[in-house]
Amino acid sequence: MQKLFQKAKLFLGKQPLFLLLLPLFFIYSGYNELFGFLSIKFILSNLAVILVCIFTCLLLFYKLLRDFTKASVFTFIISLYCLVFGYLHDSLKQLFPQSFFVKFTFVIPAFFSLFLIALIVLKKRKKPFTELFLFLNLLFIVLLLSEIPNSVKRYQLDKSVDNLIDFRFNAYNDYQPTKALPDSLKPDIYFLLFDAMASSKSILQNFGRNNYQLDTFLKQKGFYVIPKGKANYNWTIHSLSTTFNMEYLPPWIAPVMNDGKAYFWGSASILNNSLFRILKQEGYSINSYQPISFDNKDWPGNSYFSSFKKYHYSFKTLPGRIYRDVFWNYNRIDVDFIKERQFKIISNRNNEKKAYLDTTIDLIKQSCSTSGKQKFIYGHFMIPHDPYTFDSTGNVKAPEQTIIKRKEDDADAYYSQLVYAGNVIRELVAYIQTNNKKNTIIIVAGDHGYRSSESEKAGYNFENFNAFYFPDKDYAKLYDSVSPVNTFRIVLNKSFGSNLPILKDSSILVTVQKETIKNKEKINSR
Repeated sequence: MQKLFQKAKLFLGKQPLFLLLLPLFFIYSGYNELFGFLSIKFILSNLAVILVCIFTCLLLFYKLLRDFTKASVFTFIISLYCLVFGYLHDSLKQLFPQSFFVKFTFVIPAFFSLFLIALIVLKKRKKPFTELFLFLNLLFIVLLLSEIPNSVKRYQLDKSVDNLIDFRFNAYNDYQPTKALPDSLKPDIYFLLFDAMASSKSILQNFGRNNYQLDTFLKQKGFYVIPKGKANYNWTIHSLSTTFNMEYLPPWIAPVMNDGKAYFWGSASILNNSLFRILKQEGYSINSYQPISFDNKDWPGNSYFSSFKKYHYSFKTLPGRIYRDVFWNYNRIDVDFIKERQFKIISNRNNEKKAYLDTTIDLIKQSCSTSGKQKFIYGHFMIPHDPYTFDSTGNVKAPEQTIIKRKEDDADAYYSQLVYAGNVIRELVAYIQTNNKKNTIIIVAGDHGYRSSESEKAGYNFENFNAFYFPDKDYAKLYDSVSPVNTFRIVLNKSFGSNLPILKDSSILVTVQKETIKNKEKINSR
């Protein structure tokens, strides 16, 4: 046993296994963050890219230093810094917010200076690196092994919550209609959701702009426009989960915007929720024309949040952060080939957004021609939410016109796209009322209001648009401050006599914390 131990120690003291163990740990720990949501192909492809970069650097530094052990150490230093840069930079920004020391203009030259010093020290060093090799190899072996219980924990957590942000289905369990309607009397329901659409009252008070012409149109079409409504959450994932589950988020869920897990769980809840279960029980066909959820069979394009997968690893690294934070700094980069690349990416993004919008409009219209059993149609429109691709008439802007350099430009661009959203609403409402059956409920809403740092401080990022059309024009169950959590409680109570209690209308700020699960809260079993 002692000989085996000595051989292992000798081997670990000579071989730079840490050059392989470092990327393995990086990939494995990143997988645990989104446990169960990343494919093997995606994981292996990212690992392969990192390994190619590391061993290319090893070859280059070997030619420079003419010593394999020195080249291994210097390659490790460079690789470690590149892979953990995101964590280091975020930590610096928390310690020194708005400081010069967190700017790339300081961080990059400072660390390159340190690398140069390390290179000089390595070239002059005569002693072997046996102890360092042994330490680094053992360290990353331990770190890798420590991720195994983390995987078990993540597996148990995902299983306990069914990979949903809310698995309780309280409204579904409480649903007890007092009357059994024949299918012929059950209304079709159209839910047209316009992302970040603020109420006309909010627009007038906070922008000094008038959007009441939309309210007037809808009232002429028989709608009841909610005058004082506010969203329950100022973030799409949390707002929509609450809307469809007709319930605030569970106490063990922290409403945070920076945990990718929340987007996966939340987007799954948009497809599996109390409302959809109730409507299926009532014999409804359900179509969810939205780009929010992953693996949505009703949506022909990619998910809006696909970047959370695509850039999950790269945005943790130095090259990824340079691309994310520096490449898109329009105000400071004035290099022709970079500008050309930026504009090409923006143009592709704008064209994709237009294609998604046109697709959603077409799908909504096509649904009006379907006959048969009663239907629920959910259309999610990514306007007036940024990026501000459209002008007020719906024309796609040139790439340079979509670049926002001042907060005043942001408000103007938002308002223009808001006006265009109003035109889309007019078109669809008129089409549905003309081409779908007369017994059709239409709800036009925003998931939250206009979102900016100023709106968050002032609170008007919650002030969303909300309007209801009931075929019988009986709006006795509505009130002036209906929030999304009560939207479908009211519809079900009116249409099916379900007697679901109306919850208190509250607004909850989504924060910049990073952990969705509150460890101090117990997750109730099903």
